[in-house]
Amino acid sequence: MPNITIRDIPNVLYQDIKHFAKKDHRSINSEIIHGIFEYISRKKSATTVIEEIKKIHADIDVKGFELSPKEMKKVIEQGRP
Repeated sequence: MPNITIRDIPNVLYQDIKHFAKKDHRSINSEIIHGIFEYISRKKSATTVIEEIKKIHADIDVKGFELSPKEMKKVIEQGRP
């Protein structure tokens, strides 16, 4: 497995990592790997969602669909509880 050296970690970040590692019964190394994995997973998920939205938007013909300010206000208010 590849190794990475991380330098100049701010003390507050290190203390947070140490705290969560202890709380989750992990080593600091395992906690860092877990944190990176979670971060990357969320980014991939967000990217996937954005790509799906772009595809749906491209498939919908919205040309000529315009609301007046009054109509837009009504739609917004209907969406509120």
